[in-house]
Amino acid sequence: MNKRAWKTLLVVISDPFASEQPALTKAVVLAHRSGARLVLFNSFMVPQPINNVPLGEQPQIIDAAIRQRRERMQALLNRTGLTGAKCIVEWDYPAHEAIVRRAIESKADMVITASHRHGRLARLLLANTDWELIRMCPCPVWFVRTQEALDEPQILVAVDPFHAHDKPARLDDRLLQAAQVIRGQFDGRIRVVHACDVPVDAAPVRSLILAKAQQAVEDLAAKHGIDAERCYVRAGQPDNIIASVERREGADLLVMGAVSRSIETRPVIGNTAERVIDRVDCDVLVVKPARLKVPALVRVQRRPVHSPPKSGTTRRRTAEQRL
Repeated sequence: MNKRAWKTLLVVISDPFASEQPALTKAVVLAHRSGARLVLFNSFMVPQPINNVPLGEQPQIIDAAIRQRRERMQALLNRTGLTGAKCIVEWDYPAHEAIVRRAIESKADMVITASHRHGRLARLLLANTDWELIRMCPCPVWFVRTQEALDEPQILVAVDPFHAHDKPARLDDRLLQAAQVIRGQFDGRIRVVHACDVPVDAAPVRSLILAKAQQAVEDLAAKHGIDAERCYVRAGQPDNIIASVERREGADLLVMGAVSRSIETRPVIGNTAERVIDRVDCDVLVVKPARLKVPALVRVQRRPVHSPPKSGTTRRRTAEQRL
């Protein structure tokens, strides 16, 4: 992530008819401060009973749903007073693939989406949109948990200077650069946290391991103008340590990285980010390594659709497309 402000923010509107729109609320604030252009995006799947509708009528039903949702999104946008924003509605699924496609096409610098806590079963099934975006989205994703203002936010950055689990060495710098962008726009303060997982059999040299980790974190922070007293190194599991520091310091935003590797065209990722996002109360900004490769199955061409696709396929219809 560059140190410049964002140019384009893709705002996911999962339900245009909901009374509260936390992602849009937060995105409007970010746009006002950064001067970024907003692209509001909604993808949906017509309820399954459409299968009972005669084939010739299905495109008209989809078009009517697109128009209704787009009008609602435009009304939401009009209330913000922003100009130059764009509303896009697509009949496309699964949702995470639709979002990634639109992020690529919009050349978005960041995706902003509302997030809610999810149960363990959802994480195991890897079917939740949040988790899939963590895996697949090439640009940073801001998961909105609150609608609180961002004036002088407390920003917590989770780093790993020892690059565990093949984490790219440059990722920590990208995390701190992202935090610097936000601090520069909102006069916030940055703290850095590192969870040092000390093996049980290393107890005799525990203090030496922690001292080495503390020095590494302080050296990393110093490169980005962050004082040593704002660095926290604790022994324990990352999800426990990060959540504990987040609560104690009253963080408004947690910035953390996620690493994915491609296996049989599908990216997989360590589950630290997934566990952490469900345990903290603040917003979470997930940043990926540079030049993330999006699976080819996501980068599909837009094509006409007359009925919901069979399982395992992806189809698409947009407000800008007419059959």
